[in-house]
Amino acid sequence: MLLFFDIDGTLIDDSGRLPASVGSAMERAHRRGHGLIINTGRTLCNLDHRLDALPLDGWIMGCGTRVLYRGETLQSMDYDPEPSLRLRALFLELRLPVVYECDTGMYFDPLSPPHPYVEKFREFSERNGLAREVNAEDPEFRIVKMFCFTADKKVLEALMRRTAELGMPYTAIDRGNTGWEVVPVGYTKATGIECLRKKLGVALENCYAFGDSRNDLSMLRHVPNSIAMGNASEDVKAACAWVTARPEEDGIEKAMAHFGLI
Repeated sequence: MLLFFDIDGTLIDDSGRLPASVGSAMERAHRRGHGLIINTGRTLCNLDHRLDALPLDGWIMGCGTRVLYRGETLQSMDYDPEPSLRLRALFLELRLPVVYECDTGMYFDPLSPPHPYVEKFREFSERNGLAREVNAEDPEFRIVKMFCFTADKKVLEALMRRTAELGMPYTAIDRGNTGWEVVPVGYTKATGIECLRKKLGVALENCYAFGDSRNDLSMLRHVPNSIAMGNASEDVKAACAWVTARPEEDGIEKAMAHFGLI
């Protein structure tokens, strides 16, 4: 079996804690031969060291843009600096507050309009040594995905249309509070699962996905064994085969026991 886990709100609770039951359940699942894979929207720079002690076999990162399995890179995607700067110019033209998520850091643009949620991203990034300023001369400014903020759907539609015209099409996932996760077209948490399971020859019916938010919907709808955490929104719960408890209420352990994985 292959087990795919979101991080925030799934393995880690709202207080930022990794419940002790997660490690215990994953150790037992691993001893039974199940492959344990993180499937996250975070890019490579933002590996969560709270997970270091878990017996993980692989990572799907950046909503499917990078797939790692036991030290081998199966898939990776980013844009070179020149097209990345073209994307930057489009965000500036549309006056969209944005955070650029790259594999080398979280980039903040001094020319971008200010926004309180962008500042929260910056505070997190600075606290964790991830924050970088956009600089046209930086060879490591290679965009994977973005997080932007707008209440104007027409501006968002213009962004989707214009990125397609540039030959770099993106789509947007509604993350609430006027926040949008902007992901390259053709990459999702579900495509990451497909890349990995085909490499390993694992049938789809032997895949399990655990998640709580809207950027998890692609993987939760893709696998037959989908588990929503108790803290998930109602649309996420409705998309799943089973709903477990919240992370802090041992939701991961309870779900694994329910499906006979431990």
